[in-house]
Amino acid sequence: MGRHGGGSRSGGSRSSSSSSSRGGGSGARTSKTPFHGCYNRSYYDRHGKYHHYYTSNKNFGTKSGWSIGVIFVLIFVTLHMLLMLSAFSSTLITFGKKVNGDRDRIYIVDHAEALSAAEEEKVLDLLNEVYEKSGMPVTVYTDNFDWRKHYMSIEVYSEELYYGIGYDEDAMILLYTTDNSDDFYDYEYDFYCGADTIACLSDKTFDKLIDNFYKGMSGLKLYDALDYSFRSVMDELAETHIDWSMFPVTVILLLFYSIFYISILGSTMKSNSAYKYFKEHPEELSSTPMTLYSTCPNCGAPNTAQGEICPYCNGLLKVTDKNVTFIQPK
Repeated sequence: MGRHGGGSRSGGSRSSSSSSSRGGGSGARTSKTPFHGCYNRSYYDRHGKYHHYYTSNKNFGTKSGWSIGVIFVLIFVTLHMLLMLSAFSSTLITFGKKVNGDRDRIYIVDHAEALSAAEEEKVLDLLNEVYEKSGMPVTVYTDNFDWRKHYMSIEVYSEELYYGIGYDEDAMILLYTTDNSDDFYDYEYDFYCGADTIACLSDKTFDKLIDNFYKGMSGLKLYDALDYSFRSVMDELAETHIDWSMFPVTVILLLFYSIFYISILGSTMKSNSAYKYFKEHPEELSSTPMTLYSTCPNCGAPNTAQGEICPYCNGLLKVTDKNVTFIQPK
């Protein structure tokens, strides 16, 4: 399916149309310092660095973090990321090239007599310049408003003309219809491009062409509009374009996936490191949760609420793990 782009002027008015699952204890409370009900899972990693790790997850460090669920999530998210990035990349970058359409399709059919003989010659020179740059042949077809008796819209009319002439998807037709009376100069137009013209004429450049055609029609001269609009996009034909407006969206997308990978891979690798350590040192794997002393070491008040801070003096309460006593820092 090709692309339409057009507009009209009637009585001085204008209208236009154009076309988780985390490894290593998901949801568990973790801390670098002890807390009530935690398990001491402090360990040495493979680099010899000691990690103070306290968690409410009793199973942390008792099995490898590379579960089937984690692997499935990683594969799914990776595929999703690649699909999203490829979609955004196709939007961000438009690779341009010539389409090499049939040069014989560069001609003018001026039923409405909207161009003088001298203007027709200049327009043909212009369209040949467009072809040299893009490989896209352009036909200019003018008519009166009689088409309205047979077609619901100018888009239907232009599309029937395009394929009725036998054009492939690598050409463009500009259908321009007018009713030049003594009182008004009304016109309606539609650019129709085959689907393959996207290679030499990006959607952004196509929209620019249409907008500038309408601006060029301010003097109600078809030749002026053709010359202004096509020359305004000449340097953009068959060129690779980068839509920088999509760049921030791509960066945000990459950050989103980076956060996910850091989260799931970080927790999984930490769980694997702890698993390897406790497998080699099973005697250090504590199976009993750590508990708070029942009295505050500062004021001696009973800790009936079993909290981490004394409700009377706001002092930090001691925590015990077997025979080792810790003071929880602020």
